[in-house]
Amino acid sequence: MDIPEGWTVVEERLMREFEFDNFSSAKTFVDVISVLAEEANHHPEIHFGWGYAVVELFTHDEGRITQKDIDLARSINASMEA
Repeated sequence: MDIPEGWTVVEERLMREFEFDNFSSAKTFVDVISVLAEEANHHPEIHFGWGYAVVELFTHDEGRITQKDIDLARSINASMEA
């Protein structure tokens, strides 16, 4: 499995923590991820607060990390570069 840059496997989930300057920036990022997730029909678990967002990817119906998770992680990474 080719793990995208910045992501790690934690407890059998693909995870990454993102840092922001404030709450509003973290929420804007979560809003962007929600659009990507809807487009992919693959929905991560997202935890966020002041200055951070943690994204967890896992394909529940397969019980493991799949290509769907890898692809969404890459899309999320690309959204950070835009």
